Amino acid sequence: MKASEQQALIPQEATPDTLIDLIGKTQQVTKSAAVVLKACRTVMDTHTKKEHIDKWGGIHAITEAVYDCADLAQRILDAGLAMENMCAKPATSRQMILIDDLRRSLDMEETGMTGRVDPDTGEID
Repeated sequence: MKASEQQALIPQEATPDTLIDLIGKTQQVTKSAAVVLKACRTVMDTHTKKEHIDKWGGIHAITEAVYDCADLAQRILDAGLAMENMCAKPATSRQMILIDDLRRSLDMEETGMTGRVDPDTGEID
């Protein structure tokens, strides 16, 4: 077996340098989501889709797509910021995930979550 073949069998270990390299990539995700969110908000006439429907009595499919894109861009922006923070501060990342799981569990109607806790991982379903 050649040396390069042997090295291919050994998984690359994550190091602090790995996380530093990932920070730039997470910032790209965050920046892209922010650009999309800003573009959507420039054409939105209300803050939420529900407000638009209440104001106009309905919503066109194209307008709805703009509101849905804004919502998804906001979620991606939040996720990008969380990833960036986890790469910068890996020791506190588990705590952030647990807090996010707790917040989502308190809002089970919107997320469709059941609220069950996995006894092995502590994650909330």
